[in-house]
Amino acid sequence: MKLTRPRRPGRALIVLAIIVIVSAAGRALYANGVFSSVDTGFPGTCKVAGNLPGVQDIETANGMAFLSVGSARGAGARDGIYAMPLSGGAPVKLAGGPRDFHPRGIGLYRTSDGAGLFLFAVNKKSSGRFSIDSFEVTNPATAPALVAQGTIEGGLLINPQDVAAISPTAFYVANGTASKNPVIHFLQTYGVIPGGNVLYFTGTMFRQMADGFYGTRSLVLTPDGGHVIVGNLLARSLTSFSREPINGTLTEGDTVTLPAGPEKISIDNQGQLWVAGHARLNDWRAMTADAGKRATSQVFRVGLLNGEPQKPEQVYGNAGGEIAGASAAVSAGNTLLIGSSLDSKLLDCQN
Repeated sequence: MKLTRPRRPGRALIVLAIIVIVSAAGRALYANGVFSSVDTGFPGTCKVAGNLPGVQDIETANGMAFLSVGSARGAGARDGIYAMPLSGGAPVKLAGGPRDFHPRGIGLYRTSDGAGLFLFAVNKKSSGRFSIDSFEVTNPATAPALVAQGTIEGGLLINPQDVAAISPTAFYVANGTASKNPVIHFLQTYGVIPGGNVLYFTGTMFRQMADGFYGTRSLVLTPDGGHVIVGNLLARSLTSFSREPINGTLTEGDTVTLPAGPEKISIDNQGQLWVAGHARLNDWRAMTADAGKRATSQVFRVGLLNGEPQKPEQVYGNAGGEIAGASAAVSAGNTLLIGSSLDSKLLDCQN
């Protein structure tokens, strides 16, 4: 009788490794939009409303646009929170910010009587460390200024990108990546593996409420407080979560895909989302390294139905000549403000 040796597992392991590598490469190509194209156009006119180091985020309240200003290429003396009347005028830097203040994503909380306004900001300090800084905004409709309320840092704040305020002391945070390991962080940054999460600060401590995201760079609270919408830059999608108001627990709902990776989200008075995104993330990263390179800009409008995002509609598209690498957009009436963390422009577009 002829005995047959059992087949060694080496060949199967090699095949498995090839499958994993090909899958990871495909995931990265999709996430970074290597083969994506951009439709250009806008049914209106745009003008430059301000020249700023970089617009990271935009929120509106009390007839004002509040701008988080700081270049994505590094800390600068002009970084801070700016305000601009929606009726027209130039952006003005607000007094009251801390010395080492280089804001990224911001969130506003309005008290139920409309009299109080609080602003939360992700602060990337010149050392590279992150914190969440909170302020009361005094005279928000006439002569806004910041009054510092507190600073929170450390713990689970690995790579915070955006914040959504729930009260003067509680908020959600989008962590773009959640690992300090440099290899894992690299894989998460390029969308090969998930790693982003959403944290909830109760007023005393952080709790993780959702994870498994690909590049969580944005989130917004619906006006009724019942849902949190999370933007997945590297999954090119928006995901809705229903929110338990007592303890802040999030339950995942529907997800809608976009033709671009969303960087920042805002919500208008009609409950529509406005999303600034990047079709080709490699172009966006190239512009981060070299200001002479121009990345495309896209802005989408996304309706909400019972807190769930619907099919996106592109409102603005540009090859990078008018504004490159748009990172934030907000709509108020016929006005659409568009900013970029890489381009030194704030656009005021009228439709």
